[in-house]
Amino acid sequence: MVAGGMAARSPHLATLMIASGLSVLSLNMFLPSLPQIARDFDVGFATASWAVSGYLALTAVLQLLAGPISDRVGRRPVVLFSFAAFAILSACCALAQSFEWFLAARMLQGVIISCSTMALASVRDTSDVGDAAQRISWVSMGMAVGPMIGPAIGGLLDAAFGWRATFWFLSAGGAILFIVALIDWTETNLNRTSSFGAQFRAYPTLLASGTFWSFAGVAVCGIGCFFIFISGAPLVADKVLNISTAELGIAIGIITMGYFFGNAVSARITKRVGLGPMVVAGRALQVAAITTNLILLAVGVFDPLSFFGLMSLVGFGNGLANPSAQTGLMSVNSALSGSAAGLAGALVLAFGAVFTALSARLIEAGPPAATLLFTMLAVAFVGLLCALSAYRLSNAASSASKT
Repeated sequence: MVAGGMAARSPHLATLMIASGLSVLSLNMFLPSLPQIARDFDVGFATASWAVSGYLALTAVLQLLAGPISDRVGRRPVVLFSFAAFAILSACCALAQSFEWFLAARMLQGVIISCSTMALASVRDTSDVGDAAQRISWVSMGMAVGPMIGPAIGGLLDAAFGWRATFWFLSAGGAILFIVALIDWTETNLNRTSSFGAQFRAYPTLLASGTFWSFAGVAVCGIGCFFIFISGAPLVADKVLNISTAELGIAIGIITMGYFFGNAVSARITKRVGLGPMVVAGRALQVAAITTNLILLAVGVFDPLSFFGLMSLVGFGNGLANPSAQTGLMSVNSALSGSAAGLAGALVLAFGAVFTALSARLIEAGPPAATLLFTMLAVAFVGLLCALSAYRLSNAASSASKT
């Protein structure tokens, strides 16, 4: 992208991938230590779990703030502040002597989520639509690695050194990435709004855009399916499939790999295929995979291989669709690309929390496997409708721009 005769240089792709990966790693890396944290601070497990739910709630708010701030002052200041604050707050978690101080520092650690939003916005700042979707696919692959390796690393650190070592590890990661960003993360937002007032006056363009909400719906429903799966899979594994927690952990990792490979395919073909076809293909694949699982359940062919194998296609579909969805929603108004990324991220987290809470209750009350699959199918179908709307609106916008 060019502004004022100057071309913005994007940070290196590896920097963007690692920054996004750390933002996800911080969410689940300490989960194996949660029971020990509860014992050390002499609180109940439900109370200790606020370190997850409270973190998610605050990250949703921070997503809403980070995008508009970066549209006004630039991406680089937000990134540098986020890494520095994350490093300090992670150290505070490691040093905390009371649960109240630990929880406060843990929730504020959510500032790192800004870096994934800034990575997406920086890509959009420096790339045209086709290139942006391709590069976002690579960034998303970095985000997919975090959930795969985070709990394993956290578990090993806990076993060797105790749970505080996990937070020292995260603190060191934040400090190292602060230095990397200081060197490599040049400012990419060369089209900043003149004031916050001017920025908010431009918001109706974004909020009234059917294209934004269609692409955002694609993202929300796709990740929502995964949240629903995570909330219900342990019960299905225990009550229906009779597999161990270790086997479940491996299976969930395989599903995350589906997302990883979906992003890899997206990186190779999106520029040639286009945003609209990619979001439709990804969401159609999700609907087809979940429907097939329901049919197999109805005819009595329901085993770990078929269930998790088809769920990996749901992850693959997310990998196909999400980079294009992110690119589409950030392309509505180039001056508000950071705000669009932040708003969409907040919606994903907020609806993810709602989907998780409601689906857990439904799955516990009904036949676990059937309830899980029907709930996922309903959300996936809404996602497909959003994808079809995004396809139609983006095609219409493309045709209008050519005339």
